[in-house]
Amino acid sequence: MPVALLALAIGAFGLGTTETIVMGLLPQLSDGLGVTIAQAGMLVSGYAIGVTIASPLVAIMTNSLSRRDTLLLTMAIFIAGNACSAVAPGYWSLMIARVLTSFSHGTFYGAASIMAGKLVPPEKRAEALSLVYIGLTLAMILGVPLGTVVAQMTSWRIAFWLICCVGAAAWGTIWLWIPQDGKAGPTIRLYEQFRAMTRPLVVTMMLVSMCTSASMFTLFTYISPFLHIRTGLTEHVIDSVLLMIGAGLCLGNLLGGRLADWKMLPSCAGLMGAVAIIQILLAPGSLHVWSCLVLLFLWGVCIYAPMAPLQSYVVACSGSAPNIAAVMNQSSFNFGNAIGAWAGGILVGMHGSYGGLPILSAGFAAIGFGLVMVAQYFQSRDRVRNTAPHADASGSGSGPVPLQS
Repeated sequence: MPVALLALAIGAFGLGTTETIVMGLLPQLSDGLGVTIAQAGMLVSGYAIGVTIASPLVAIMTNSLSRRDTLLLTMAIFIAGNACSAVAPGYWSLMIARVLTSFSHGTFYGAASIMAGKLVPPEKRAEALSLVYIGLTLAMILGVPLGTVVAQMTSWRIAFWLICCVGAAAWGTIWLWIPQDGKAGPTIRLYEQFRAMTRPLVVTMMLVSMCTSASMFTLFTYISPFLHIRTGLTEHVIDSVLLMIGAGLCLGNLLGGRLADWKMLPSCAGLMGAVAIIQILLAPGSLHVWSCLVLLFLWGVCIYAPMAPLQSYVVACSGSAPNIAAVMNQSSFNFGNAIGAWAGGILVGMHGSYGGLPILSAGFAAIGFGLVMVAQYFQSRDRVRNTAPHADASGSGSGPVPLQS
């Protein structure tokens, strides 16, 4: 694997950390900004909505740039946005800074997904993409817990300054290691790009991505107060629990690739069903420390396993529009983030019921399970018509095809 993939992984680590850092900072943000926990949680939704709306627009605007230049531009936006977050004087200025930062998210992941495929031989493209996503996984394992510890010891503003340093490291390594390439793609009319995205299978799988993310962020956004109130854990113990959940996410990242190579859609359905069951069990299980820890670890494994395969599969299904597909699926993920954080905030704000968060999360997972069944129907119909993606032409659901360049 070329060292250039490390540059992309560093960028993914920075983006993943800034996206999720608010989850560990909710108490500090609530106290420092004079807002409620639910209002602080909306900073996650603000970022996610920014990604959802801005990503396709930024991708179109940067289509004339090379992917290397696109990566450098998005990292520059990322650094500027986090610097603004660090100096934000109040809640709404921090919200605006978060939205500014979000402009870099989807376009970076889209360009990085395609660039990772171009850096390696075709038979290693899926492995290369999983290495890039390790950066995002490490953000869950290290970024959020370390950011939380830094905020507890100093200030939440220092956490954002440290994220700026990660962005600077990513910009420098991209400039040094990513080779110059041609522009991101030929000029394709917008109508033709978006028409490729209207295939029923593509739309359904993007909805699965949305539900997967909504299920995750319904609980994960409020994980610190959830563990404090439901399980009675202290702040320092919660930091260790976040590390444990991150380890589950890392294992899920590895497991998801192997399952997708075996049978993509059946594996995805099984994982979504497992998430729903685990979350239902977590509602009473969170009242006891050890059952809560075991269920949260299993939840981390199952909820994260479909993430990278869903990204790769949607790109494969899109045919002639891999660039816009990569970006729009990131928008789907982040729209799910916004829905999950918003729905969880409504539940917590109106009823003060943290015990209902796992049930709400299970509901989103159950919807995702049903959508995978719908996708299976569309895949079978496309196979009959000889128009199914190459990766599933055998009918076994043998995982996503390598990313197209």
